[in-house]
Order: sequence, then structure tokens, then C-alpha cells
Amino acid sequence: MTQVRSSVVAVLLASVVACSKCDDSATAVDAGPVDAGPQQLTELEPNESAEKALVIDRTSVVEATMGADPQKPDEDWYALKAALPRTVDLQVSAPMGGDVAVEVIDATKTVLASVNAAGPGAAERVPNLDVSGTVLVRVVTMKKGVGGAYTLTAIFRERQPGFELEPNDRRVDATQVQLGQAVSGFIAHPGDVDLFRFELPTPAEEVPVAVEDAGDVDAGEPVDAGMPVDAGAGPELKTALRVDVSAVEGVSFDLQLLTEAEAVLFQAKSRESSGLSLRNVGVRQSDRVLYVAVRSAPVSAAKDAKKGFNVDRSYTLTVVPEEAGATAEYEPNDELGKATDLPPNSYREGFINPRGDTDHFKLTTDGPSIVRVQLGGVEKVDLQLSVVRPVEGKPDEVILKVNEGGTKEPELLNNVRCDGVCWFRVEGVARKVDGKWVKEDENPDQAYRLSNTVVPDDGTEEREPNNTPDAGTPLSFGKAVRGTIYPKKDLDYFALDLRDRQVKTPIAAQLIGVLKVDVGLYLHRVEEDGKLTLVQTSDSAKGDKPESIRFSVEPGLYLFEVRDVKNRESNFQDSYQLTVDEGD
Repeated sequence: MTQVRSSVVAVLLASVVACSKCDDSATAVDAGPVDAGPQQLTELEPNESAEKALVIDRTSVVEATMGADPQKPDEDWYALKAALPRTVDLQVSAPMGGDVAVEVIDATKTVLASVNAAGPGAAERVPNLDVSGTVLVRVVTMKKGVGGAYTLTAIFRERQPGFELEPNDRRVDATQVQLGQAVSGFIAHPGDVDLFRFELPTPAEEVPVAVEDAGDVDAGEPVDAGMPVDAGAGPELKTALRVDVSAVEGVSFDLQLLTEAEAVLFQAKSRESSGLSLRNVGVRQSDRVLYVAVRSAPVSAAKDAKKGFNVDRSYTLTVVPEEAGATAEYEPNDELGKATDLPPNSYREGFINPRGDTDHFKLTTDGPSIVRVQLGGVEKVDLQLSVVRPVEGKPDEVILKVNEGGTKEPELLNNVRCDGVCWFRVEGVARKVDGKWVKEDENPDQAYRLSNTVVPDDGTEEREPNNTPDAGTPLSFGKAVRGTIYPKKDLDYFALDLRDRQVKTPIAAQLIGVLKVDVGLYLHRVEEDGKLTLVQTSDSAKGDKPESIRFSVEPGLYLFEVRDVKNRESNFQDSYQLTVDEGD
């Protein structure tokens, strides 16, 4: 108790001590009476109700005693008052061996905050308590028959800009913050919830700009599709925000973004003693108000895991619009139902953040189309690109996947079939840590770019995925079809349907190869049970030298298989060409 009083006096008299360094030649000014430090008060019983509360109107140290009634826990009431809005740092020590709780109560006797975090014998503290007029404080022992002396210290301060005001766990009490302004707060006890209110600007009028075909793009370079189309077009326009929370020792953050109706838009959790940096969090432009709730999460997944808190170190929260604007992805998009729209012949920019993040994108075309998709690489994360589709009642199905490059390197998918709607997934590659496959990598600072070019499906390009017999790209006599051997071990099937023929049909197939890859051409017959029978082979040429097959086939369904003979090379840039003619 003496130590608490001495600390408070030292702080309040610091300015007086500093005056010893003043210039002696300066004209002396009467500074008035010297501040004698905090006022010393003694609790007076009875004070077990709001009407009998001890009034505290400036920085004070109160010597008090908690009764040891075996019939009921004792309680003491205090009324903090201020003529001008002030912030109070309130601390209550516990009687020896006792455990106390501190409650903040409004004029209607509603408990706004209840703090019992420190345990028996330890002090409870409420920093940044908002005192505008009168605030009631109730100190109560947690166990009957346990009492003794305790000290209540209330330090009144002028409001500090950029700090929360407690209690602020209700929408009506939320701390008002401007978008782009930093605000700080404390996770002062395990149940502490800090609610911040942001007013979002009215969106400016945007004029959609058409994007010209970006054409073929080298997978080693990011796509620049020119001016993007209005990426926000659709039934629900959104704005992308960046949300950062600095780390606090011993605290694992649980952060939520809420609508004015307190519906959860986004939620994320941090590791213990780590902050959060969330990118491209999508907020509906129809929402004029956004709430951000910051609280403590259990530090582990164990049933008895406790929530950390720290009354000595504050966190800082910032919420700012993303620079990417209309081209940004919108989090959360970790499932197909929340996929970010990907405009045709344009791009989106996204982040793998937080760790384990998975991003989904939805591309809508005017009809059967062939799509080329490129994913730019980033530091720290080995990215993977997939084509997925929903399956009713089951997990989403991955129908095509590529991970040719490593960290910083791009990924590419050629000739993806898209008949109206298709979905793409961007994620970090799992790696083995301590015998478990985990996705630990993230990069909140560098955005990847997911680009696409769309052309109508006129039958001149392969349709990926076509690596299974039932997904073979259809062939017509005399019509050349192009394709690529990419990624490595890519296998392309092309279907020639002659089941309506009555007699044998002579065919001549020619495959024009590509640089770097020794492509082979293989002709299979599809049997009635679906199995394949190999009937002809041509795989002796090297590089871009052609392969050819001439054969008379019985009526039936046939598949031409094109692949790398050595099954180890690929070429994303150059297309092979397959042509099948009828006749010798």
C-alpha cells in the first residue's frame, strides 16, 4: 500500500522536480500552490449501495477494509465524478489471501464491466475508464468470511487522443475511430472486449472500363491487362480494407469485423504474443458503419486453455482502405460460396494472409470458353493454383492443379474449359513440420496477381482438364487442335467418335511437336467396359519433329493420347498441333 502511494506521488510531483532545471534569469511567475499529490481518503461504512457510495472526484488513494461476514460477501461502492471528461486508471488491491472483483456500473445499475482476472491476493485493474459525469464502481469479495484491508487507487487524467475508453464492449459504448486513424487499447482481463466504430465513406461513382484481350503471356512475367474492368460489378459491391493489430505479450487476439446489426463479416485469430495483419477484408459498400471487436482468444486448443491479458502493454489497431481498390480480392473467400468475382480478361490482387489462408475466385463467361490463368509469385510463400468445382453434399472437387514453381515463381493453367462458370483456388503449398503437413507460410506485405484471358471455345484448342478418357477433347476430321504439355506429366486425350460408321475408316493423324518436349502420339480404342486398348504408337521423333499414325479403324470410340515420352518435361509457351484426316 505504501508503495502504491509513493508511486502515485512520484508521478504527480515529477513536474515540480523538473523545475529545478529552469533558467534562473527568467522572470519568476507565481505558479500557485504546489500539488501535494493524490488526496488520501478513508472508506466509511456503510457504503454497500450506490446511494452511499464514497465520492472520488480527483486522483485519490483510498484506504478501505473489506468485511469478513460469514453470511454474505462484503461490497463497497464508490462514485467517480468529473466536471470535464476524464480517463481514470483504477486499481484495487486485494486483502491478504482474499480475492476481489471490480464492477463498473452505470446510473441504471447496469453492470458495464466486471473484472476478476488477477486471482487471490493480487490487484485488479481497469485502465482507460471513461468518466464523463458520474461512474459507479463496486468492489466485492469473491468469498464469504474473507476480508481485510485493501487499497483503491484512482488516477484521473486528461483524455489521451487515440486511446480506447472503457467500458466499450457494447455497440452503444463503442469507441469512435476515423478510417485510417490508429487507436490503442488494452486487453485488460480475459473477458475484455474492445469495440470500435468506423464510419465508411460513400463510394465514388465508378465508370466501368473495358479490357482488351491481354493475349498470350509469358508465365515468367506478371500479366498487365491494362485498365481493369469494374471488378466490383455484381449484386453486392464491396470495398477492400487492411486491418492491423500490433502484438501484445501473452495475448492471442480474436478479431471480428461486424455490420451495424452486429452480423460477423470476418473473423481471424492470431498466435500467442503475435499481431494480425489482414489484407483485402471485403466490406459491403451498402454498409455505412463498421464495427471492429478485439478480444482475447484461448492461447491453445486445450479444453482448459486460458485467455491471456496484459494491463501494462497496449495494442494498436488500424483500419485503412487497400490501395488495390477495385482489383482487390475480398476476404473472406475461403470457400466457393464466398468466392471473389474474377472479371474476364482482367485480374485480381490478393494476399495469402493469415497463415493457412485459401482464396477462391469465380469466373463467369458468356458461354463455352477457353481460359488461360496465371498466378504471379510472391516472397515467402510457394503458391499453388487449382481449378475446383462444387459437389453437392461432398467436399469441393479439385479437377486441375499446378505447382510447377517454388517461392516467388509464377503458376499457369492453359486452355481451361469454362462453360459459363468456373472456380479457381489460390493457396500456399503444405509442407511437413514435425511429421505433420501444415500451411504455415503467409505474406501480408506482397500481393499475388491472378490474371486471366478468355476466348470463345471454337474447337481449335484442347479443353483442360482432359487427362482422363471420359474428359477427352472432341476431334473432327480435318480440323487442327492445339494444346500444351504443361505442367510436367501432363496427359491430353482427344476423342474421335466413329461409332456411327458401318465399315472400317482409314485415318491419318499428324502431331506437330514443340521445342524442349519429345511428344508421343498414341491411339487407343475404348472398349465396352471403358478400358483402353492400345492400337497404334508414334513416339520416335525429337523436339518439334512431327509424329504420325495411319490406320484403318473399326467402328467405335477412339482416343488419341498426347504426352511427353519421358514424362519429365513441359512447355507452357509453345503449342503442339494435332490433325486427323479421313483417308490414307
